[in-house]
Amino acid sequence: MSNPHTVKAFDQDLKALTRNVTAMGEFAGTQFSAAVRALLHGDWSLAQQVIDHDRRLDALRTELSTAAATVIARRQPLATDLAEVLATFRIAEDLERIGDLAKNIAKRATAVASSHFPEDMVERLDRLATLASDHLKGALDTFVARDAEQALIVRQQDEKIDALYTEIFKDLVGQLSIDPTQTIGFVHLLFCAKNIERIGDHATHIAEAAYLIATGHRPEAERQRLDTSSTLTGGDLA
Repeated sequence: MSNPHTVKAFDQDLKALTRNVTAMGEFAGTQFSAAVRALLHGDWSLAQQVIDHDRRLDALRTELSTAAATVIARRQPLATDLAEVLATFRIAEDLERIGDLAKNIAKRATAVASSHFPEDMVERLDRLATLASDHLKGALDTFVARDAEQALIVRQQDEKIDALYTEIFKDLVGQLSIDPTQTIGFVHLLFCAKNIERIGDHATHIAEAAYLIATGHRPEAERQRLDTSSTLTGGDLA
């Protein structure tokens, strides 16, 4: 028979890991939002702040990974319990990558801080970032709630991010030929848009991890990917 104190202690360990993931996720989301604001509003100081604060996210990732490893060593969980702890490692990796992508956006924001971009492009990039930010929050909420049904809903929402990113990609490539004086700025925006799309992918991974924790298995259906930017031809951009 299992020792009830051990079971209770393990339960507390899992709740502590969830709190760690939440703290890291909230900070990664804050970094991302700040980086996008810096990019779209030409705020060099805010961009530099995001770059400087990236060390804090790295520290949170180390704390989370250490805590998860300690739980495995101390409790020696089996089967689904082990899968749940291992999922926190994967989520920590995704959140660290989100932080890295936010830092990259901030670095590019410093390079284009004095540039002025078309208002409609700024609005669409802002919409793309909002979708990705909401996607991340939704994924973290499903992890905390262990809600498999909602995790699948959040997972599917990545399609909206892919579709809008492809639109923005086509528009930015078109802008390169219309206004050659803005070439460097538009190239930076292209990379930033891709970083935002990738943040959506990492948020999707978190939703999939939440589903795995809740059900014990991965989603059966393959996720449809609507980012077609890598297969576009000159005719598609005409």
